[in-house]
Amino acid sequence: MRLYIILLILSLFACSQKHIHLNSSPLLVMKRTACYGTCPQYTITIYNDGLVRYDGKMFVDKIGCFKSTLSKKIISDIKLELNNVNFLAFQNEYDTHVTDVPSVIVKIYLEGKTHEVIDRFNGPLELKRIHKFIDNIVDSIQVWNQCKLE
Repeated sequence: MRLYIILLILSLFACSQKHIHLNSSPLLVMKRTACYGTCPQYTITIYNDGLVRYDGKMFVDKIGCFKSTLSKKIISDIKLELNNVNFLAFQNEYDTHVTDVPSVIVKIYLEGKTHEVIDRFNGPLELKRIHKFIDNIVDSIQVWNQCKLE
């Protein structure tokens, strides 16, 4: 009987987890962090197969988990842009001692390599262009679906 109750509880917790996309590897993850004001806080994950996952936290239009898809051409354009700015050559961190500055953290998985850049302050212009490029792509998506609980 105890085993039955334990299995029942475990199955309930397993059912409450958000569906995790396992069919494709991520291309990039971009996260905007909090500040002491109303800075938008969200995480965008773009997968190589075109899936986009958006997790809105605070000060954004969409709060929660949403997903959509991008075309193969847009995925190709993202890879091209990351190569054009030589993303793998950026420093790991551009920081400041000021505490009220949000960070933009971008982690890419490109050509078998992984590179994460934390831009809290004074990152190069090319890095800022990548942030804007990704935001513009995500902002252009017309159809979003809420992530399903499974």
